Amino acid sequence: MWQTQVRPIVGQTQLSACSTLGWIDEQVQLRYFLGEVCLFRIGLAGKIYRWPLEPSPYAHPEPTELAIEIPKKISVVVYRGYPISEHLPRLRVFTRSIRYVDDQGYRYYTDLQGSFEDYLTKFSRKTRETLRRKVKKVAVMNGGAVDCRVYCAPHQMAEYYRLAREVAVKSYSERLFQGGIPDNQAFRDGMCRLAKEDRVRGFVLFIRNQPISYLYLTIENGIVRSSYLGYNLSYSGSSPGTVLLYLAFETLFSERRFRYFDFGYANNQTAHVFSTGKFLRADVYYFSKRVVNYSVVYTHAAIELFSIFSGRALEAFGLKGLFKKVLRWA
Repeated sequence: MWQTQVRPIVGQTQLSACSTLGWIDEQVQLRYFLGEVCLFRIGLAGKIYRWPLEPSPYAHPEPTELAIEIPKKISVVVYRGYPISEHLPRLRVFTRSIRYVDDQGYRYYTDLQGSFEDYLTKFSRKTRETLRRKVKKVAVMNGGAVDCRVYCAPHQMAEYYRLAREVAVKSYSERLFQGGIPDNQAFRDGMCRLAKEDRVRGFVLFIRNQPISYLYLTIENGIVRSSYLGYNLSYSGSSPGTVLLYLAFETLFSERRFRYFDFGYANNQTAHVFSTGKFLRADVYYFSKRVVNYSVVYTHAAIELFSIFSGRALEAFGLKGLFKKVLRWA
């Protein structure tokens, strides 16, 4: 039997009641993807409303026109994670705005009430055995014990960030679409601020004292959100990301203070396996009717459409899997 060593969380304080839900003045990053490759991104002055996690089957009516004028100083107003009952038309032009609906899909979440043992019963016997086998494999590679460390106190964040970035530069998400934990001072400052409010959890998985996978979580009103997950591609055969998430859930359940784990917009096998529920949502953009915004929206829609059809063509010829592997190791 292997041993699991999840280093204890130190410097823990009461969960802050501070909230970032609601309207935020923030630059809106619109990314242009061809498949999984980010071609470029455009930053626009905007206002963002981050819709809170609503696991109930309740969905809001289809958004039509904004009730207020878009301020002249901004280009776009965004509702992130707007709950919907069915897929919406991608593009509609209204009297005062251009509505663009992007990234429609399911929002996956896990109910963190109860115990970790109760949570594991939601998996089939085969899946439980597979997950435990993956954990055991990492333990064997580390000399018989799993080495997972948790960081949450302000004085721990510098070390966590260093380790996370060390893994990120060797990860698939960083190489392909710059999706690793951000390498900038603004993010580091924000991370330290969240740590002071006890609203962050950083996990790192080690083998022989070398970091191989990291997970960065933020906390908001009892909801834990998965923000960044990455692993060293050299260890991909050991499923380090899956193992780390398994260990992170074990720790989160043990704290007995959180309501949900939010996978955000992840639509992958990991979210499918670890989640306990889902609901349909979309990002809804309202652009002011300016010539430049028409160009931004229609270019994004055209690239997205081309990406979908090219992906289907590669799949039809049996080349999609090979193409993705080449990109990952490029």
